[in-house]
Amino acid sequence: MKKHRKIFYCCGYALAAAALAVIMFADLPKAVDLALAVLFSILFSVSHVQLLHDKMMKKDQDYQVGVMDERNIAIKEKTGNITCMILTLLLGLATVVFIGLDLLVPAVITGGIVAVQPVIMIVVSTVLEKRM
Repeated sequence: MKKHRKIFYCCGYALAAAALAVIMFADLPKAVDLALAVLFSILFSVSHVQLLHDKMMKKDQDYQVGVMDERNIAIKEKTGNITCMILTLLLGLATVVFIGLDLLVPAVITGGIVAVQPVIMIVVSTVLEKRM
């Protein structure tokens, strides 16, 4: 792993600890505590998984072969594509249910996600094509 990336993930641990400290010692509204809890879990999880993955890629030959295996890469790509289609379908169904229940704000939010998802997929695909 590049050195600046490792420093970034180590800073993620520090920021997660800071968020946890604010939750524990500051008397903030419950909504802010919840937002900080989500931030803590994201920062800690991403930092820990990335550092552990990079450590295993360097030291565990079997892990490295398993990750870099073409068959496993193809399975991950297909899984991601199928999962994306299923989640789009579920979000569309949730939008219809929200409209049926006269819950317009959740319907607009989920409908917006369904509408933006293909655009995000096109942008990500274009960026990946340029990198390869």
